[in-house]
Amino acid sequence: MARPGKSMFDLLQACRRSKFLDFSLDNTTILRDLRLTSVGQLLSDNLHAEWNQRGSCSSSVPVFIGKSNLTLKENIAKVQRQTKVTKLPIGITMEQRRTNQQVMIGNGFTLELPKALELCTSYLLPSTMANQFLYLLQRQCKIWWMRLSNDPGRYFISDMRLNENTNQMTSVSIYARFLDRSEHMTEVELEQLDVSLNSEFAGTSTAIVRVSNNLNRSTLAFLMDALESAPLEKCVKINRKIAPFKCGIVCQIEDKYAQDTGVQQELAELSKHLTYVLRGAKLSSLDGSFDQEPHHHQFTQLDQIGVPYVLLLNTQTLQTGLLQLRSRDTTLCETIHVSDLPCYLTKIIYA
Repeated sequence: MARPGKSMFDLLQACRRSKFLDFSLDNTTILRDLRLTSVGQLLSDNLHAEWNQRGSCSSSVPVFIGKSNLTLKENIAKVQRQTKVTKLPIGITMEQRRTNQQVMIGNGFTLELPKALELCTSYLLPSTMANQFLYLLQRQCKIWWMRLSNDPGRYFISDMRLNENTNQMTSVSIYARFLDRSEHMTEVELEQLDVSLNSEFAGTSTAIVRVSNNLNRSTLAFLMDALESAPLEKCVKINRKIAPFKCGIVCQIEDKYAQDTGVQQELAELSKHLTYVLRGAKLSSLDGSFDQEPHHHQFTQLDQIGVPYVLLLNTQTLQTGLLQLRSRDTTLCETIHVSDLPCYLTKIIYA
């Protein structure tokens, strides 16, 4: 059965009600004062790391981290001195801090950002391979968005655009199509790829392909993707690779042990130990062992911040080592042994 679509206004309001961010919506068209919560900041940080990793593994071209206070030419010269890489193509990833920036959210909304972070990867390559490289790179960019999305079919590549001021720059963008199940459809530009000829570098005629991405808009776009189909925002299905927390830990105290402080202390210590084990394996975890609410209420809270898996501990865990692993997306549980951690969890999260 097709899920109902939300209007863009409803979708933005759902983002405001979430536990990830907030903003003011002036005149129903301008988004101001974007503020990330601690959970939202973790999502943004994970996206940032994933984007940088994409630059290093999306193609056979070597990509290096550059410095924002240097020009592209200076960054490439520095990399060539340090690595002895002289052959083209070569890529440089840089972060650029912007002020007083405006970015479009679809056709009817504008996001005003007093401070913004622009991620940019520039590839220097021979001009003869520019068009082919742009074609391959735009497909890789689209696939990256699709792999992290709840609805891979929403992403598409725009038609080529020629810069009106010069015939030496061509642009193409990756878009997300929202609300395709309702009367109206909105297309949100996510990142732009430009190719232009360059005369700053001596020798062979060179071209530069740039991929630019506004991190603030990307964070909002992924939240919109997760919330479009979420009824009342009860479960935010953010991709497990970029989820702020990969796992939560909940202790279930049976009624007959409600007054047994010894059992409660043992469960709390086991929960703390598993938290250290998971974090040691670079799996961010939330330890809820001291939360007094019923475990199903804790499940709801963890679903609302997009935690994909929860470890449910009880007295049987202390005796046999068996525990329940709950999936956010299916709400089903499977039984695993504590010795399976963290390897099993790492495998299913990063598969």
